Amino acid sequence: MTRITGVRLTTVNTPRHNSITCGHVLVELHTDTEHVGLGEMSDLQHLPRFHFDIPELAATLEDLLIGVNPLHTTEVERRLETNFPQAGYIYDKSRAIKCGVDIAVWDLAAKIQGLRVCDLLGGQVRDSVPIAYPVFRQQDEADVERNLAMVERRLGEGFEWFRVYVGRRLDLDERFLREARARFGDRFAIKSLDFSNLLDAKSACRFAERVADVGYDLIEAPAPNHDIRGLGYARSRLPVPISEHVYGNRWALELVAADAVDVFNVSVIAIGGITPARRIFAIAEAAEKTCLVGTTQELSIGTAAAAHVAMAMPAVTLPSDPVGPLLYTRDVVRDPVRYDHGRLRVPDGPGLGMQLDPDLVAAAAGALTWRHTTADAVVDRQQVTS
Repeated sequence: MTRITGVRLTTVNTPRHNSITCGHVLVELHTDTEHVGLGEMSDLQHLPRFHFDIPELAATLEDLLIGVNPLHTTEVERRLETNFPQAGYIYDKSRAIKCGVDIAVWDLAAKIQGLRVCDLLGGQVRDSVPIAYPVFRQQDEADVERNLAMVERRLGEGFEWFRVYVGRRLDLDERFLREARARFGDRFAIKSLDFSNLLDAKSACRFAERVADVGYDLIEAPAPNHDIRGLGYARSRLPVPISEHVYGNRWALELVAADAVDVFNVSVIAIGGITPARRIFAIAEAAEKTCLVGTTQELSIGTAAAAHVAMAMPAVTLPSDPVGPLLYTRDVVRDPVRYDHGRLRVPDGPGLGMQLDPDLVAAAAGALTWRHTTADAVVDRQQVTS
């Protein structure tokens, strides 16, 4: 019987193209066999503005996990949830810790049995999932043309769907949307306008109505964080589905009880791993809510976990968001996840199908830091210019 014998955490930093540098923690769970489970605490450059004490965290995780059978995912989740409880916030740091460990445990469990993670999740129900490429918020005049050029490039690579972040400079957001529609026509499919909880519901609805003729499929996060009445207001006012990130069990139940949204955005990292994500999908199916797989923009390990979940969950019927490996200038694995004409494919091989590349890990390794980063830059995924 395989047992966990050690935990190794490696901090890495990966710059985004024309954007901020994001910190991640690679998780390796060692065992008394040849198997090593890989996980990822992804894109930690989110508020609140602090990072982990890595040696202390590694020692804590070893206290919790050494001697545990990695096939006992329920027991692992119990220990993680007891010590790192859900905080009711999408970028809660404890959810990143739990996610990195939980992914590594699923990778281990699948490797031990010679299976893929999606097979352990019930089997693959689709061969790929369409990806909505992110268009980050317009901050100044130059961003409009820069984003238009990016859309043209991604359309040429086979991407069809886009998620457009809005809510900071609404005048520039509207200009981008109208120029993109005029330039690209129906080739430019807008999966969602993502307000990221920046505006109150009335303001978000007014903007959504003003640009309705541009055409979009969803409105996402059109109210402040945890404003369930605002979400309900937007759902009653707007003719398109309303989507919101689901970052906790209680939040999922509150959304269902209030019938406040149409779509659950379920991110493996936002909920704290594959194990709790399965529970959210079950709630969504019982409530007859459609789902998409969200992201904080992971490296290939975290994206592979999202891919296995997306392929195995029947409720995932909408274009999804994990595109991190294309946003970063480097990765840490030998064979990154694959995008084929704008669709994410599940990796081959046992477990997640990922192997660390020691040279790439060494090149990206470094202490996590918040220096040279501002709160606004983190929210809007922008470089800080001095």
